[in-house]
Order: sequence, then structure tokens, then C-alpha cells
Amino acid sequence: MRFTGFQIGKGLIILSLIVPFRATGFAQTIVRHPAEILLPVAYDVTPPLAAMPIIQEDDRNLHGEREVPNQGFSYLFNPNQDFAKSLPEPDPVLQAAPGPYQTNSTLVNRDGIGNYLGYIPPDAVGDIGTNHYIQAVNAAFAVYSKSGAVLYGPVSLATLWQGFPLPHTSDGDPVVLYDHLADRWLITQFSLPNFPFGPFYELIAVSTTSNPLGSWYRYSYKFNTFPDYPKLGVWTNGYYMSVNMYATAGDGGIWMGPAAIELERDSLLNGKAGRMVIFQLGVNDNHMLPADLDGPPPGAQTPGLFLGADDQPGTNDRLVLYKLTNNWLTPQNAKFTGPAYINVAPFDGNLCNDAQACIPQAGTSGKLDPLSRRMMNRLQYRNFGSYKVLMANHTVDVDGSDHAGVRWYELRASDTTFSVYQQGTYAIDANHRWLGSIAMDGNGNIALGYSVSGSTMFPAIRATGRRAGDPPGQMSFMEEQIIAGGGVQTSTINRWGDYSCLTVDPVDDRTFWYTNEYYASSGFDTWKTRIASFTIDNLPVSNKKYTETGYAFNLKCYPNPVTKLATINWNLKTEGFVELNIYDFTGRKTETLVHSDMVPGINQVVYDASDLPAGMYFCQLRVNGVAESIEIIIAR
Repeated sequence: MRFTGFQIGKGLIILSLIVPFRATGFAQTIVRHPAEILLPVAYDVTPPLAAMPIIQEDDRNLHGEREVPNQGFSYLFNPNQDFAKSLPEPDPVLQAAPGPYQTNSTLVNRDGIGNYLGYIPPDAVGDIGTNHYIQAVNAAFAVYSKSGAVLYGPVSLATLWQGFPLPHTSDGDPVVLYDHLADRWLITQFSLPNFPFGPFYELIAVSTTSNPLGSWYRYSYKFNTFPDYPKLGVWTNGYYMSVNMYATAGDGGIWMGPAAIELERDSLLNGKAGRMVIFQLGVNDNHMLPADLDGPPPGAQTPGLFLGADDQPGTNDRLVLYKLTNNWLTPQNAKFTGPAYINVAPFDGNLCNDAQACIPQAGTSGKLDPLSRRMMNRLQYRNFGSYKVLMANHTVDVDGSDHAGVRWYELRASDTTFSVYQQGTYAIDANHRWLGSIAMDGNGNIALGYSVSGSTMFPAIRATGRRAGDPPGQMSFMEEQIIAGGGVQTSTINRWGDYSCLTVDPVDDRTFWYTNEYYASSGFDTWKTRIASFTIDNLPVSNKKYTETGYAFNLKCYPNPVTKLATINWNLKTEGFVELNIYDFTGRKTETLVHSDMVPGINQVVYDASDLPAGMYFCQLRVNGVAESIEIIIAR
């Protein structure tokens, strides 16, 4: 082991633990074959969504308090798990203070769907496509433009399922996926028409084109056990799904273990009866997530990946990786192989003894669910050619006092063996951070969104991030407030989340889109959601000046438009390291004008733009990590 120091402020050093953790291989490997192969019990195609009658009301009252079922995934069901506090010491990879950099890149920041149908929790999800963003919450969805304009909705998810051949109900746990390989959309939810007993159904809709306001292929798959908490991922040879299986829905359901599922992607994209292949694990196995592809695809025969976290007694904590090798010619020969263990820095996954009432809110004794026993949505996969990446996160107790923080990982593999490339636990003050979602853009920059709350603050939505090449294990950007909470959840139902969702624009592969919940004012079930988009890189995408923190450099260019020569000047208030760069509109750096320490005062450089084509450019000034930018027009 070795430690590296990372200077982020006066006299403050954060130590990043860098341990060359390696997967231990498939020791005690189990090869499972399908427990079941299903065909849809019904499938059809809708008229264009924009032409279908809108349903605004819910189709039934699921519970007296309208709580969407999510079984407590308690390790009380699992005799092999140590339920005691496992790490009373501070987390060994804790980041206890914010990074030094400040972003200026928020693009869209607007309210999403609110709780007009009266459900708890929202289960906010969304994904970004070529021209649209789709958000879904429990029992509702909406379609937005990339500028944040509402194009459709919000409407009940029952709108999409009206006229379907079976008596389905719209019961929650939605998932939205954009398949960038096919330029198509997926929306799923479960249906519990016989609640709390079976049969249960998973409903899947696939857009017939890239336009979500067009028609959709619809499918229904029947389960005899309750497939709770479904999560999906895009892969080249299938859509992969994980669920937590219970004998019945609602309180008191008997834990049956997780299941890994593969859907026949090619058939679903063409309106055919796509097969569903199910691998059932045991009651001693942990919740897991399927890998969800961003960017270039893996090889056509690359197995699908599933990952879970395993909080072992003592300090032998690990991640658990499985591989699903499909066989659509002979589906019964498909294989689900694992576990492979990936050793990680010790963590304590036991917050408040798994009680839902754990995260405090200001001004109330009511607390919120930390969901610390689950990997958090999404498990992102990227293929960089010479290496592959998995991004993952979950909630942990950072110091043994039920203080929630977000443990995150970047796993890398040059072949098929993943190991920890970097890891960290983000908990920069006494407040609690949980319900994280993490993703990496096409340049290796990482963003992390989450909920934050504490005894002196209302629950809020925030984000942080790091640039590729920053010190490992550190979120090097200051924490950004997406929206401050204006109140607390007063309901005796402690559920919060149950998840949030961070995705990456497939067009530029650099703009992150995040959605999560908050309260604008205190209420029983009056949650709102927020949708925000932002970038984490050196390309300025706004002209925000940091007057609120004293960093206004008064950056100017004259003349502007520029034909050949221009004078760029700024006011440096304190000594610092100065970078002055010119970028084109794609984010490519065209020239570095200054890269040195400078003293306070008025500074200027003469810029010769005669070699650049006409168009719009950005001039960015960075001083000690703080940036200010202006647009420059080059005219000919």
C-alpha cells in the first residue's frame, strides 16, 4: 500500500489510498444455466403516442398510503452475512473535504415530474437520446427537448399501456433506457394486478423509431415470483436486467434471491416475440446491477456483466462480478458464471441496522431510507479499446456513527479481468450523502450526483466530479448545488429515492444529465424532481462569472469579432497560476496563450487569430482551478 498527498487548501491534505486490488479470479466458480425461458404472454404495437388518448389519473390505489412496493432487502434473510457494524473506524478511502475546482457548465436545470399521482417514493429515472430526454417516476413519464422544453406530458404510464391485451395495472419501478446503438427507447415497469399475490408481470415498451412520440412495441412477461427492483442495461446482444425475487409482493415477502435476466434485443427491436432468459441465484446471494453500455460497443460475443457489493465481516470487503454468456441459437445452453471477487478498501454497508428511518432532516424527527445494501443505479460500462471501464457506487457508513457517504469505484480491465483502478468515499462534512449515481464521459471525466441531507438542512440535490488525470480517488470539483431543498418529507413512510439516474449524452459524449427528488416545501408526499445537465471538462459552456465567490476576472477581448489581432485582458486580484486557452466550438484546444504563475494586477496578451477559420470560439481563463470564459467570434 502507498499513500499520495493531494493539496487542496491551506494546510489541508487529503490522503488517497491507492491499493493495487486485483480480482481473485473465478474461485469457487458456479456455472448456472437458465432456470426459465419465457416468451411474452402478450405483445403488440401502439398507434403513435402523440395520437393516443392521454391518461392523467392512476388506474387504482395500490396501497392505502400509495407506497410503491420495494421489499426491504434485508440481510436478516441471509444467515451468511454479518449484521453487526463492520467498520467502526473512519473509511480508509474517505474524502473529507471538497476538491479545489469550480465548474461553470450547468446547461439545463429545471423541475421534472412532481407527485401529482400521490406515490411514495418517486424512483426518478431518465435517459438522454439524440434529440430527447425522457424522465419517468412511479406511474408517470414525460418527454423533453435537450433545451429542457416539455414536449409531452407528464402523463400516467397507463397512457402507454392502454388497450394492451391483458388487464395490467401501472404499478411502478419504472426504467427508461436509450439504446444508442439502435437509436431507440425502452420504458419498463412492473404490473401487480393480483397484489400481493401472483402472477406478476414486467411490462416492456420499445419505440419503433428514434421518435418517442411515435409508435411503440409492447410486451408483457409473466412471473410466478415477484421481480422487485428491476434494473436494465443496454448490451450488444441483449437487454440485461436484474431483479430481486420474492414469493409475494408487499410487506413480509419471502426472499428468494436475485435473478439475472437477458432479453432478446433483436426481436424486441423488430416487434417480434423476444425471449426472456432467467438465471435464478440463491438466498445467500446479493443484489446486483447489469452493466449499461455508453459509447463504443464491446465485441459482439462479449458476455454481459453484473456487479454487486459484498460487505464481509472484518475488512475483507469485496465487489462480486458475474458474466452472462448468451446463446440465442440454443438458449438453454446460455451460462451465468461467477462469482469473481474484486477486493476493495473496507467499507461498512450497515447504516442504522438496515432501518429505513436513518438519514436526518432539519426540523423534524422523521428520517429517510439510506438504501445502503444496494448498488446504486447505474452500473456504467465503457470500452476505450485498450481497456474497459465499469463505474459503480453504493452508500456506506463512513465512520461507524451511521454517517452516510457515497463509496464509488472505477474498475478497469485490459481483457476480461476487472480490478479497482481507483476508489473513494465522498463525505466532505457532517451532512449525509446517499442515493448516488455515477458516470464517465467519453474523455474519462467522472460525474457523481446524489441526495444530501442533515440535521440542520433540508434534503437537497448536489453533484461533484473529477477530470481524467486528477489525483486518483478524489472528486476534484467543488460540490455543486443543483437545487436546495425547501422542506422535508413528513410522511411516516421513510422511503426516499429509491434511486436516481445519471446518464451521458450520446451525441457529444460529454454532457451529463441527472435526475433526483427534493421537496420545495414540507409535505406528506409532495415531492418534486429536478432535471439538470452539465459537463466536466475544460470547454466552457456558459459565461458565468464567479462574483459570488470573489472570482470575477473581468475577462475581455477587443475587438470582438476578431479579423486578425485582438487584445485579451483580465484583472488578477491575487497571485496564482494562470492558464489562458482558446477552444473551438467542439471543445478542441486550438492555442495556449498563457501557462505560468502571474502576480496581481491588469494583465493582457495580444492574440493573433489569422490562422484560424471563421467561426465561434471560446477564450477560457483559469486561475488556481477557477474558470471564466467569453465567446470570441472570428470573422473573415
